[in-house]
Amino acid sequence: MTLGPAGWSAEGTGRRVPVAAAGRCSSRSWLVAMSWNAQKWTQVTLSSVAGLGAGQAFVGLVVDALEDRGSIGDAVGHLVGLPLAFAAFVVAMAAVLRPGRRTVVSWLLATAVGSTVAYLAGYAFAGPPVDFAASILLAGLILGVVEWRALHRRSASGAGRCLASAVAGYTLGAVAGVAAAVAIAPHLPDGALWYGLLTAILGAVAGAVGGAVNGYVLSRFWWASRVPASPVAQW
Repeated sequence: MTLGPAGWSAEGTGRRVPVAAAGRCSSRSWLVAMSWNAQKWTQVTLSSVAGLGAGQAFVGLVVDALEDRGSIGDAVGHLVGLPLAFAAFVVAMAAVLRPGRRTVVSWLLATAVGSTVAYLAGYAFAGPPVDFAASILLAGLILGVVEWRALHRRSASGAGRCLASAVAGYTLGAVAGVAAAVAIAPHLPDGALWYGLLTAILGAVAGAVGGAVNGYVLSRFWWASRVPASPVAQW
């Protein structure tokens, strides 16, 4: 049964529902979903900023503190600082994505090792700041693979889009972070703390861009089956 805009509709429901009220409920449900997406987008972006910003700051401090001790100190600084830095990124992102304990362990190991190798390869073949960009790009790629696999296992939609957004987002983020660091570096004095601040800015900018791009897509697909029920959806 369907009457005018102010009438009643009972199609497929088995009960009478005011059509105008159903329209209002649909609008409110849409607003609830949009608010949920915005909340998750913000969480992903801030986690990315915190993880990459803090991690890169740690790398800067450790490397600068040990490089005066010769090649051994420099090697120790990179081989210790880089894995821990990208482990911090994984921990920060896992706190909001919650993909499962086993996934987090393999994700952490892959990122810590892979991003360190990417950094060293970038340094060997092109030097700074390509090393920072290469390591961040690979961290984004691994993150995208984690998202793709998790959604694929759940037979959920958006797996390919999440992977593409992670790669594109952190590629753009790496470029933006390096550009910001290059622009700011001449204005900072020498010293471990200042170098740590510089690398923190690089990581935070990269995390903001990468997290924003990837987080937008994640907010639409990652939690799609977990959106909280709203009383307005009861109509």
